[in-house]
Amino acid sequence: MTISVLHSGTQTLIMDAGRPGHRHQGIPGGGAADKLSFAIANHLVGNRWDTPALECALGGLHIRFNKDYTIALSGAQMWSQNQGMNLPLNKAVQVEAGDILTMSFTRAGCRAYLAIAGGVKAEPFLGSVSTYLPAKIGGLNGEALKTGDEVEIGEPQGEPQNLPKGHIPLLSNHIVLRAEQGPEWDALSDASKRYLFTTPFYATTATDRMGSRLKGDLVTLDTALKMTSSPLLPGSLQIPPDGQPILALADGHCTGGYARALQVIQADLWLLGQIAPGAAVSFRRSFAQEAEIVLRGKNSYYADLIPGFSF
Repeated sequence: MTISVLHSGTQTLIMDAGRPGHRHQGIPGGGAADKLSFAIANHLVGNRWDTPALECALGGLHIRFNKDYTIALSGAQMWSQNQGMNLPLNKAVQVEAGDILTMSFTRAGCRAYLAIAGGVKAEPFLGSVSTYLPAKIGGLNGEALKTGDEVEIGEPQGEPQNLPKGHIPLLSNHIVLRAEQGPEWDALSDASKRYLFTTPFYATTATDRMGSRLKGDLVTLDTALKMTSSPLLPGSLQIPPDGQPILALADGHCTGGYARALQVIQADLWLLGQIAPGAAVSFRRSFAQEAEIVLRGKNSYYADLIPGFSF
């Protein structure tokens, strides 16, 4: 049971929930950049939430199904069609052997997830099939899918499901992230502290799964720092000497030597995967107690719908 890649699009990767626990070895957790949309797509086709699926960035993917399948798309709003008929987001649909799926441009967000009943099959590395391009591990030979690739599909696991309207994530081209003060917050100038929470930044073309270079008001330090490499996590906002912040994303470096001004709260990390080049990015101040309350609430909200899932 396979699907054929007729056109690989901008970047299409095999992803699962990632390989946590190896940052001390220099390997980020990775996995689906937008964990929520990935989990929803799997839920809709009856898979476990962490079953491998395809992550398509910015569109362009064309797939031929070589067998009848149940599929679902979630995440970025892409104009997607099967045999020329528009496909809905966040709904399980049936496709037949020989059908061709096309995913066009992205209207809002960056990454869409294509889940297929039974899941995508690939060779695991450190317990995960997620593609990590810098080290060429996971996926198909550690690379993005290419035109002509054949991707194996497993046996269906369960029945298709519906998604209540209130559980559908809303995406736009202005990403708002709640964030706490980072370890080097106190070294920032007073003006920079205001900028970070009052003016939007814009993701430059230097945006990928590792990070996004943001353009906006210059963020500067009042206190000179002589830092050794320090731990970085997805959602860490670093301030390099040029004053233009760098936001670490799913495959970001495990350590870095720039001041860490902010840390995006865990409940909002899924939004990092939807930052496309050109998108506006704003930060909203969050405090430790609020971050914990928001995380508990969001985990509880999805717990009964998607067994085992957490942000």
